[in-house]
Amino acid sequence: MNQVRKSNSDEQEVGRRDLYRKNKLLQEKLDELVESLNRYRITQTRFESFELSLLECEGFYEIIECLTQTLQKQFKLDAVTLTLFDPDSIAKELLQGKHLDFNNLELTESHQDLCAPIRDLQAKRLFPGGAIGHLRPQLSTDEEVIRFANFRSQSINSIAVLPLHREHLLIGYICLGSYSKERFGPGLAIDLLSHLAAVIAVCLENTLSREQLRQLSQIDMLTRVKNRRAFDKTLRTEIARSQRQSKPLSCLFADLDFFKNVNDTFGHATGDRVLKTVAKGIQEMLRETDTLARIGGEEFTVLLPDTDAEGGRDIAERIRMKIEELEIPDDSGKIVKLTTSIGYALWTPGVIANETTEDVHRRLMGTADKAVYKAKKSGRNRVRGEPYGKLSDVSSY
Repeated sequence: MNQVRKSNSDEQEVGRRDLYRKNKLLQEKLDELVESLNRYRITQTRFESFELSLLECEGFYEIIECLTQTLQKQFKLDAVTLTLFDPDSIAKELLQGKHLDFNNLELTESHQDLCAPIRDLQAKRLFPGGAIGHLRPQLSTDEEVIRFANFRSQSINSIAVLPLHREHLLIGYICLGSYSKERFGPGLAIDLLSHLAAVIAVCLENTLSREQLRQLSQIDMLTRVKNRRAFDKTLRTEIARSQRQSKPLSCLFADLDFFKNVNDTFGHATGDRVLKTVAKGIQEMLRETDTLARIGGEEFTVLLPDTDAEGGRDIAERIRMKIEELEIPDDSGKIVKLTTSIGYALWTPGVIANETTEDVHRRLMGTADKAVYKAKKSGRNRVRGEPYGKLSDVSSY
């Protein structure tokens, strides 16, 4: 009897131990699941925060800065590169030459060039997926895939490639790199990365469209330089900057001589060609910080920050000579030659006390206008300067 009781007691003890062990394993798994869920929620919150930052970007420069710099800091990444399809150089134009600020940004004009590296990886079975326009984010520790991202760092050991596409067209890709092989291991879930890629693509497309519309309202459609409205806005900005930095600001007015004769003799199509050629020729001579605008039929103005009277006169003379040397064919092949009269004016902060921005705007434009009138009156095809005038001395321009 005692032996039976002892046997039952031993069995119960074994059962209790087995139950305790199973409960402990279940608790450990539950703890792991809870910890994994908490990590996911933290990661999800981080993604949501970044996506909000992306949606709040007001301009194209800001969105590129967010993708190439903020993203890296916010997710503690060791490297980020961004490649975008830019067939008409719209993105480059919107960045106004500042694309060089981002050494991890690449703009490509050829869709074939954009897709070729991915197709090479697909052919080697290193980037699984079908049609380019349906690719999902890919995670890899393969050296060849890592080289595809063109990271500057040589120590990247894992990578996430996020293809960006709109309406099944690949418009670019963003690559995230880490020194750790575990960061972007093949087993990592990619649902959040897929959502992020979709948000990035939409933000890029919307921002590009919005910026294009904004730019079109400030561009002279014939010559593709700034129009009068945009020039006035830029002038006010440069006046404020010159005041802060105590630096001179020069303004040139260029008026093509006898331009009406060009239209009357060769036709308006040739006249338009002349205006476009002149604008292109002037633009090529200027710095990125300078501003060229067409403010009238055959009138152009140039704003030269941090440029004194001597510098303004020198640039004006070079522009005059450039235009004089132009040979522009009409539709029948006849060569059109023309000249221009240029006036220049200089404003130095403090030259007249208590000036407002509007005062300087009116005086500088009016003084440059007087200077170009002087150049025309003295025989045309000349450069003339005019001392910065008081309000009563200049026209209301």
